[in-house]
Amino acid sequence: MAIVLDPNEAAINRGIKTVGIGKKGSKSLTPQLALEIVNDLKSGKVSDAAKGAFFAGLCAKGIEPDEEILEQAFAPGILKEPSKLLNAITADAPPFVQWIGQQLLAGHTLDKPTAYDLGKFLFSDEKGDAARGWMASFLRVRYETDDEYEGLLQAMEDTLGAAFKTPTPPGEPIIQIAEPFDGVDHSYMITPLLGANLQAQGYRVVHQVGRNSGPKSYMNLWDIAQGLGQKAAKGNADLSSDKPGFGWLFHQSVMSSSLDRWVDLRHQTIKRPFLATLERFINPLKADILIASAFHPPYGEKMMTIAERVGFKGIIIVRNGIEGTVAFPLLRGVKILLSARQQDGSFQRHEMNIENALLVDVEEMIDKPKAADNAGLIEGYVKKGASGSKHFDLRVKMTCKGIGQAILWLKDNGFPLSRE
Repeated sequence: MAIVLDPNEAAINRGIKTVGIGKKGSKSLTPQLALEIVNDLKSGKVSDAAKGAFFAGLCAKGIEPDEEILEQAFAPGILKEPSKLLNAITADAPPFVQWIGQQLLAGHTLDKPTAYDLGKFLFSDEKGDAARGWMASFLRVRYETDDEYEGLLQAMEDTLGAAFKTPTPPGEPIIQIAEPFDGVDHSYMITPLLGANLQAQGYRVVHQVGRNSGPKSYMNLWDIAQGLGQKAAKGNADLSSDKPGFGWLFHQSVMSSSLDRWVDLRHQTIKRPFLATLERFINPLKADILIASAFHPPYGEKMMTIAERVGFKGIIIVRNGIEGTVAFPLLRGVKILLSARQQDGSFQRHEMNIENALLVDVEEMIDKPKAADNAGLIEGYVKKGASGSKHFDLRVKMTCKGIGQAILWLKDNGFPLSRE
């Protein structure tokens, strides 16, 4: 499948989109694009993070003859020795980070303590953005292991501010809904209404939100929440107050400036790194249930394993939802991956298949959706019980019903009815 690139986009961005896709999708650079990248590198137009991400993808893919022109930005012959290239690009990073890079180049995976140490660097204010771009890109291209995910997530949670490390106020069980931070490009989100529905059933709901790191650009849950006049929580203690209508919003920038800085780095590294998965698992409240989505089958299993490892008692992963959210499609069935922690600490897993009644003839596709319009649909639904959009209302009904069935399964298979 040919890669379609925007000729007006920066050469390094086009390069990353060519060589940094993954094991099966990465392609070779054209001679023209390779020359453009060389010229931009020589003229200082490429950020450190983008440089690291590009050359990590290139080395992971394997360097081909037409790409050897890139050595003109360094020293003759350096592309034939990737370890020297790595050291040259990451020269301002600590030695142990360069050592980890060499281990990755050699085909090794990282154990959990090493991944944690790497994460401590990635989320620090030390020099080394080229190394940050390299590590995030290389791990992504060859796929992260479960131990690597767990170690990196532990380092991410260490960056949380003091207000998000206090004990969780007592009360009803907590459900964390974690939509992808890059939001949607072709649909309206129903997530606030799902939150309201779950809170009416005796749960406290918290939404993980943050700035949009791309590659989608139109709107995410935080944009819609702002359109609804919602504010971000200041800390865990906020849950001692009355439940907000849609649930609490835990914004990444309020929780951790270190995590929020990575939004800007991700704009430079282009492709979605491990953070796109892990940022949704940040769990300051020690929530009981996680609700998240995964479109590609392997990531559904990975997310289940991560969630089990980090302490969620009940896990609901919506597979093949509408545009990568937890919302249900209307013209195809949806799979829900479930896991409930048992009294002995083990987990019971289950796959639930939910078929739709085909109440519409075509799936709705929104061209350039706007957060203000989405907020208006939600407000209309709250006030009148209907938004004025048949597709939107059906999606709310189907999703709330399906998630309700999933929670019932958790209750029937070990999930406690109240917090310990």
